[in-house]
Amino acid sequence: MKKIIAFSLIAIGFSFTANAQKKVVAPSATVAQTPTAPTKASEEAATKDVATLSKVVTLTEAEKKTYFGLFEYKHRALSVNPSEEAKKSIYNSIEMKLRAGLSPAQMAKLDANKKTLHTLTH
Repeated sequence: MKKIIAFSLIAIGFSFTANAQKKVVAPSATVAQTPTAPTKASEEAATKDVATLSKVVTLTEAEKKTYFGLFEYKHRALSVNPSEEAKKSIYNSIEMKLRAGLSPAQMAKLDANKKTLHTLTH
């Protein structure tokens, strides 16, 4: 019985010291910001990007809606002034999603028009 009480006291003592050593980290200003809700500016920019893409490749209405959502997300994500590293990540993500969604023939047309591809991904 004495050993059980002694062991319990030691366990409680260790738990108090473990709690005393926890470090509280204050949120910093470099925490990644999440994109805001859709705004009129981001929707207008996305509509412009879809129109630009439609000039290069033929899109169905469903594809236009899909790419509108993609471009609208891009403009919302860029509107929170991310770091250069975050911007590069967004640009790469948009380009990979474009490549995944377009057929090889459509992507070949877009690759041939480097200026348009850069405009859509940046």
